[in-house]
Amino acid sequence: MQAAASHHAIQKGMKAAFRPRLPLTTICTLFFALFGPAPILAQERTASATDYQREELGVNPYTAPSVADIFQQLDDLKPLPFEQLKREFPQGMHSGREQMGMVFGGLVADGFLIVECQKKNLVDDLGRVLLRQARSLGVGDRVMRHSASLTDLGRRGDWAAVRRELISTQDDVEQAMIALRDQKMAHLISLGGWLRGLEITSSAVESKYAPERAAVLWQRDLINYFAEEMKTLPPPLAHTPLFEKLRSGVSAIRILLNHAPPDKMSLLEVKALHAQARELNLAIVAGE
Repeated sequence: MQAAASHHAIQKGMKAAFRPRLPLTTICTLFFALFGPAPILAQERTASATDYQREELGVNPYTAPSVADIFQQLDDLKPLPFEQLKREFPQGMHSGREQMGMVFGGLVADGFLIVECQKKNLVDDLGRVLLRQARSLGVGDRVMRHSASLTDLGRRGDWAAVRRELISTQDDVEQAMIALRDQKMAHLISLGGWLRGLEITSSAVESKYAPERAAVLWQRDLINYFAEEMKTLPPPLAHTPLFEKLRSGVSAIRILLNHAPPDKMSLLEVKALHAQARELNLAIVAGE
């Protein structure tokens, strides 16, 4: 019976990883991951003017839905060692707008961890920090109502609603970037969320390793996408120390995930994945 459950988990990871890919301009819906390509969980989206605009700009399912998908990964890895996985919220303001976007994406992933572990005492702080970062991106008005709602829902312990509100928060910020025709920023928000989600999930797998749990981390299509996106950054940005490090680190993760089969990722490979994701997230917060 246990072997059957393990086989099912591995097959689920492989099925997600091997979903067919479409040309960049025709793919449409984070997430996030948060973590291969996945829908926005319980939020089915209908075609709209925004969706068509997203397609025109090349903003595809690896933005908001990849971040939202972190929830599903965390669901699969419960129970989660929160004290081991948590981090302090970034406190300072960051000088580069692109860095701010990645920090914001990482905060959404932190929020997913808080929701999964039902930490009521942290929801207020999360809402305040998200709002501060959104203001630094020039989209504070869009996030203000979400911040108040997150606080209220968290106090009431309505975790399903908090979950939806977090997804909606990230989606609103992405749409603001699209309205400004800033698809690169939408991609960087997604990258920040995915990297923080990868750090959380790889650490959870490392703390309780099993091949079927490690299969959750095998997101080859997603890392291939982000690695190619990093090559399209404007030269002045691409050659800053932070983005040089990000490009190198994302490339290292790509090599690891393209080498490791989904059902045979070793503990050593999981540890390497965790270490690389952690290093990149520290660099994003520090800006170097």
